[in-house]
Amino acid sequence: MRTFLLKDKIPICKWGQLPPNTYFIGNIPNGYTLAASPSSPYIVLDVDKKEGKNGFDYIDINVLNELNKTFNYTTKHGGRHFWLKYTGNKSLVNRATPYGIDLRTEKGYVAFYSKRDIRDCIPEMKETNLTINNFLEEFFTHEIRDRYRGK
Repeated sequence: MRTFLLKDKIPICKWGQLPPNTYFIGNIPNGYTLAASPSSPYIVLDVDKKEGKNGFDYIDINVLNELNKTFNYTTKHGGRHFWLKYTGNKSLVNRATPYGIDLRTEKGYVAFYSKRDIRDCIPEMKETNLTINNFLEEFFTHEIRDRYRGK
């Protein structure tokens, strides 16, 4: 995992070059936001509620019930970031969907709206089960990405 600052939604550093386990410590200055990038096998399911999209409309209640068991927090516009430890065997891709459901892997980041240190939250990041894995793999495998590109 890594944490770093954003200014106007843009990282103030080359975050992809930060070594794993690099964390911003201290008070977040006015005008900045804390961002977090997961490290494999951790992922973040980013469910949006903005710009006419409601990602929750595309999540089965059984999946949502499982997601609510893991570490999560409300985002700026009423969506949620669900942090999970992926246990599946497919390669998931860091990507956004047109449904307001995005996935962030070690190749991405999210605004970290929790007031806690991310390191303290890791024990609450639950391992995915078959229900969650099937949901994630439906939206975020290489095969699905290629379908969106029209291949």
